[in-house]
Amino acid sequence: MDNNGPIGVIDSGIGGFTVLKALQDRLPNENYLYFGDSMRMPYGERENDELIMLANTIIRDLENRGVKAVVLACNTLSSLIVELSARVPLFSVIEAGVQETLNWRDRGLVGLIATTATVKNRGYEKELELWTREVEYIAQGTHTLAKVINDGQGDLKILKNNIREAVEPILLKGIKQGIIIEELLLGCTHFPIVAVTIRQMYPELELINPANGLVRQLNKHLTEFNYFNTQEEVGGTQILTTADYDIFERMIKELELDCDSLELTELELP
Repeated sequence: MDNNGPIGVIDSGIGGFTVLKALQDRLPNENYLYFGDSMRMPYGERENDELIMLANTIIRDLENRGVKAVVLACNTLSSLIVELSARVPLFSVIEAGVQETLNWRDRGLVGLIATTATVKNRGYEKELELWTREVEYIAQGTHTLAKVINDGQGDLKILKNNIREAVEPILLKGIKQGIIIEELLLGCTHFPIVAVTIRQMYPELELINPANGLVRQLNKHLTEFNYFNTQEEVGGTQILTTADYDIFERMIKELELDCDSLELTELELP
């Protein structure tokens, strides 16, 4: 592995752009290689065996391209991290999300919206139990919100309906327990893209973005192993997608991502 090799970032679509943006802003000298498997999104509706195969295939592809680490900017894949194999370090957005949660609250209930697969696999709950038993998540899975966002958000009414269907059950569960939920963890990297809309609908909620924790994790790793990019110029970013080139191009502009190249690619499945 090469210090100057890129950091790989994996997601099922454009959601991981929220993580990539945070990495570019705070670790601008690093090189990045983003892989968005938009052809097969949403990952949250696929079975675990298929997801493990897809993740391991993408990881091998990125390793063959010389990455020095891989960031799983996908909560669904992160919930299966113990089943994945890699020659380079893997960084989980779920672990980062739990650490961010504990920065906000050391006891009580926190809302969590995520894909159905992330909720089914209890990735956040399992990780949280490694750190504390004083905090619990009230989780709600959504089948459609990530897809609505990935397709360009579409009609605002449809977007708000999808957000409402994800958030309202959490607030109602809290009320039934006599607790007002004050924090909401965005347990899918697509969700921060519409954070402004969520805040407008639920101004009483503090939104927790795991991307901040991921940056800290990666920075700590690069510092401990003296593994920063040694090139003097600002790092470059290559973005690969298996579909939806136009959507990727538009979101790169909307999120003001640095991007040296955007390419369509195929994923050679075993």
